[in-house]
Amino acid sequence: MGAVPAPAQAAKDVNVPCDPDALVTEIRTANGIGVARLLLATDCVYNYTTTADPGDALPIIRGDITLVGGSSTTIRRDPAAPDAFRLLEVASGATLHVQRISFVGGSAAGLGGGILNAGTVVLDQIIMAGNHAGNGGAFANNVAANATISGSVLNENSTTSVGGGAILNFGTLTMFRSVLTRNSAPVNGGGLNTQANGVSHLIQSTVADNTSGSLGGGVSDLGTTTLDRVVVTRNKGSGGGGIATGNNNVSIQNSVIRDNTPDNCSPMNTIQGCVG
Repeated sequence: MGAVPAPAQAAKDVNVPCDPDALVTEIRTANGIGVARLLLATDCVYNYTTTADPGDALPIIRGDITLVGGSSTTIRRDPAAPDAFRLLEVASGATLHVQRISFVGGSAAGLGGGILNAGTVVLDQIIMAGNHAGNGGAFANNVAANATISGSVLNENSTTSVGGGAILNFGTLTMFRSVLTRNSAPVNGGGLNTQANGVSHLIQSTVADNTSGSLGGGVSDLGTTTLDRVVVTRNKGSGGGGIATGNNNVSIQNSVIRDNTPDNCSPMNTIQGCVG
C-alpha cells in the first residue's frame, strides 16, 4: 500500500496586538509556517516609519496568509517617514486574503504604493486611501497575477507616471461592488489602467470623480476591460473622460457612462453602449 497523504494544513489563528513590530514578526513567522490567519487589533493604526523588507513596510508575503481587521484597523506609512516605501507586497506563488483593513499613505517610485501583487490577492471590505506611486497609486497587479477586490473603496490615490491612479493591472482583476473615486494620474487612467494582455472585470461598481492628465479619466484600456452594472461618471481627462481604449476590447453591459469631461468615451462612438 502507498503512503497515506498528509492532511491539508489548516490555517493557524494568531491575535496580533496593536504594535507595528508585532505584525512584522507574525508575518515573518507565518511565511515560515506557510499558512496562517492573523487577527489584527481593532481601533488600531499599525504605523510604519521604516521598512521590514527593502521598499516595503511589511515583510513580503511568501505563503498563504490572511489578514483580518475590524473597526478602524489601519496599516499606514507614517506621514513623517523620511523615505518612500509601499505598505505590502505579495510574491509570485503566494496568496494574501485581507478583510476590513485600511491601507493609507504608502509611497513607491515604481509599482503599487499600497500593495504590489505578483501572486494571488483577495481584498474584501478594505479601504485604500492616499497612496502614491510611479504607476498604480494604490494597487498594482503584475503579469500573471490574480486579484479580486470586493466591497471596497479606493480613493484619493495618485501616480506620477503612467496611470492607474488607483489600480494598474497587467494580470487578471475582478472588482465587485467597489468604488474608485477621486484618484488621479498624469497619464492614462485616473482610476483604472489595464495594460496589454491584462484583463479587468468591473461588476456592480462605481468609477467617479477621477482625473487623468491625458486619456481615460476614469478607465484606460490597452488589454481587455468588461463593465457589468457599472456607473462611470464625473471623471475628467483630455479625451475619453469616462473610458478610453486603444483597441476594440471594451465590453459594456447594463451600465451607465455619463457626465464625464470632455466626453464619455474615446474614440468617440466606438465602444458599444457608450455614447458621446
